Amino acid sequence: MLTDKLRDGAQSKVFKLIFWVIILSFVFAGVGNYLIPRLDTSPAKVGEAKITEEQWRGEYQNQVRYMQMYYGANINNMLEDPKFVQAMRMRVLNDIIDNVALNSVIHEEGVRIGDEQVKDNIRKNDSFKKDGKFNNELFLATVRNWGSSPDYYAEQLRTQLAAQTVIDPIAEVSLVTFPSEVENLAKLLAKKRTVDLYSINNDHLLKNTSVTEDEAKAFYETHQDLFKDPAKVQFNYVVLSVDALKKDVSYDDAALENFYNMNQNEFEVPSKRKASQILIKKDVENFEQKAKDALAALKGGQSFETVGAEYSDDPDFGKSHGDLGELEKGSLSKELDIALFDMTTAGSYSNVVVDEFGAHILRLDAIIEAYVPPFADIKDEVAKKYVDEKALEIFNEKSAKLTDISYEQPDSLDPAAEAVGAAVLSSGPVSIGDSSLVWPLNNEDVLKAAFNEENRTSNQNSNVISLGTDSCIVLNVTEYTEAKTLEFDAVKDKAFETAKFDKVRKSAREILKGIANKIKEGKEVTLDDSVSLSKDVVVSKLEPKEGLSSRLVFSVFAIPNQKNASVIARNDKVLTLAVLKSETVDESEDLTADNQQARTFIVQNKMKNTESMLRSSARELSDITYNESVINRVNQEVNSED
Repeated sequence: MLTDKLRDGAQSKVFKLIFWVIILSFVFAGVGNYLIPRLDTSPAKVGEAKITEEQWRGEYQNQVRYMQMYYGANINNMLEDPKFVQAMRMRVLNDIIDNVALNSVIHEEGVRIGDEQVKDNIRKNDSFKKDGKFNNELFLATVRNWGSSPDYYAEQLRTQLAAQTVIDPIAEVSLVTFPSEVENLAKLLAKKRTVDLYSINNDHLLKNTSVTEDEAKAFYETHQDLFKDPAKVQFNYVVLSVDALKKDVSYDDAALENFYNMNQNEFEVPSKRKASQILIKKDVENFEQKAKDALAALKGGQSFETVGAEYSDDPDFGKSHGDLGELEKGSLSKELDIALFDMTTAGSYSNVVVDEFGAHILRLDAIIEAYVPPFADIKDEVAKKYVDEKALEIFNEKSAKLTDISYEQPDSLDPAAEAVGAAVLSSGPVSIGDSSLVWPLNNEDVLKAAFNEENRTSNQNSNVISLGTDSCIVLNVTEYTEAKTLEFDAVKDKAFETAKFDKVRKSAREILKGIANKIKEGKEVTLDDSVSLSKDVVVSKLEPKEGLSSRLVFSVFAIPNQKNASVIARNDKVLTLAVLKSETVDESEDLTADNQQARTFIVQNKMKNTESMLRSSARELSDITYNESVINRVNQEVNSED
């Protein structure tokens, strides 16, 4: 009856009037936006799964940072090329699409990872261990500081494990290497090339090169990205660290003694063995048989000192009698460790133990049982552990509170700072690449968050950012300044200097091209002080040669195998012309080590190809949609982090 009355009432004019009053109040209050369809800002979709613009930008920046770390400053020149940047961005987007497609197909095929398997992987993760054991509080704090939640982390791990379940068996089958392919690749790797190297003398060219003001201005006009005041950001932040919180931990003797009593396993001194040894070194002829003879003499009743004096290769045996001192488990090699701790009676001998150093005979001199020192003897150590543990507890509690309040009240850091008893600090102007920045402002994740488009445009608090397991930070961007090109007069000296280097670079390349052409035509080459020649330099892929960069070595082996063929490449900072004279393979050389490198290379390449094949197959099975308007907008933007 009640539902009937409600249904009838919903059809009345009064109800409809009230309904539209509510809708209009939403509109005027700003909530009406939720009733209006929003633009789709996802650059791509795989089925119903959307790839967000933020995800794309973040992964692109990760790739940029990786390349800067791997290739150094040279990559910055490539990042000035819009075509290179666009191609790199699209490659990153397609990599994300491939991963999403693969995970979607795996899910559709019914591959599932159980809760126990996920939990087992979490327990085995060293990031969540304390004193070698899984610590749930550490797990919760670490995941929270990553800006995630335990449930979300577990689901991400479940997805990753599902992918491994499919990829690993296929990869295992495909990673079989055949002797012929290993041998052929080993021979390729073992090739050596003899080249003549013509190297530019940069100092000589710089000394004899001048630049006019018109040339400097022209260079400035065509390379304005080199003369920019970088983008800057200012933000307020709250930082928590275990070290800073240690000052808040107070204690008395009663608290320490109670902590000592409750955690005695943490203060236990492990059991030890006192031992001595007779060693016959591996380079001694019949060393193992001599050790067996020595052991027979010991068992025949001869003293350890007498046998050791006759057989031991330890030059100090006469003084030390082979004394190894007090040893904890793990102090010796694996083989010796097992032999020592298998003995249970003082005065007994081990069997002959052979390892990489030779043949050993151990004598167990004494067993020192594990024990917990009296509280009074280790009071300082107890106090330190007490403070460390209590500070970590405070940190976990406060970081959780910081996460919750900075999210619930996102317009200001003041409430969160007050709740955790911390100060709101100001960064001052910060730019990426500023070497004067100190912790925590110089942290890569902090800079990434500060320059993140959403953080710098929303004026709201960022997620809490983990700075390791013992510190975290949350920030609120207050001001952002776009990068801008400086006036010529402000960068005049730099313009002259860079224009001069550019002129030298072009001149150096033309000089080397001229030499290469003369050699190719069989003409005589005359060198001045701007070029030096190193003749008959042997270059090997497997044996690095001092003075040759890996970049130059790779370039040398990219030259077509024709006499006097050449390439111009950088040898560190020196532009160099390499002219091929000959190529050799020493058939008599032992390729055992090369075979191992070849096998490793083949396995890595096959693994990469297998994963690529699986992702390509998943892409073919997936419905992929690109949002061209979003992709074009992102590609046209000048990203301040590039």
